[in-house]
Amino acid sequence: MKTITKIILTLILMLVPILSAAEEKNNQPEQQAPEQAQGPETEKQHMATIVDSHHGETYIYLELEESGKKTWIATIPSFLGGEVKAGDRVQYSGGVEMTDFKSKELDRTFDRILFITKIKKSEASRLDDLEHVPADNYHAQFVKQSQDQTGTVNTPAKGEIGKADNGKNIEEVFAEAEKLNGTEVIVKARVMKVSRNILSKNWLTLQDGTGTAPDNKLTATSQETASVGDTVTFKGILKTDVALGAGYFYKVILEEAVIIK
Repeated sequence: MKTITKIILTLILMLVPILSAAEEKNNQPEQQAPEQAQGPETEKQHMATIVDSHHGETYIYLELEESGKKTWIATIPSFLGGEVKAGDRVQYSGGVEMTDFKSKELDRTFDRILFITKIKKSEASRLDDLEHVPADNYHAQFVKQSQDQTGTVNTPAKGEIGKADNGKNIEEVFAEAEKLNGTEVIVKARVMKVSRNILSKNWLTLQDGTGTAPDNKLTATSQETASVGDTVTFKGILKTDVALGAGYFYKVILEEAVIIK
């Protein structure tokens, strides 16, 4: 009996420091994970062989093969640094992925395609460093190559442009964005900028004199277009928190817009 008692006491003495340490650890405040540095992510560089190519009015579409896997990409020909053909090798990184993308240039729908700006024809078998393009500049790079139309146009004063019938002004669009997300919205506004044929769409910047910066400008995408300075009524599907990839983000955007007046 004494032997059993000694064994029990020994076990209790062994457990006391373990339990105390566990309790002390649980009572300590949780440490916050350090904030991650904000900056361009490291992008994997690819070396691939061109299997097929198609030229459009704006883009060149390339089917690439790398390690037995085939991928379609689209880019602006000048980014490649020269003419390319099947059998040539190209080096690229990053890109904006689009799914179920309908190319009007080719009259073809791609299940998955990457729009690439960091790409070049490569004569070497090894990877070289590509010229750095910040991760949030892919869309901007395509904009630079597009047929931008800008001009000297006055920002409309508050009250200068009235709302369309059954429509919303831009201030209301931003204020009610969560409720309007995914619904059809009508907006009457002045066209401040037009960027044509980016990702097979026209991109229009609209203002109507309402809202406070930066929520006083609404971007609309459309197969139609208008001239800078025009006051136009658009009807489209309002979307919120739209990420095009590579860090390019729209808080609110009017998609599939058509001109109704």
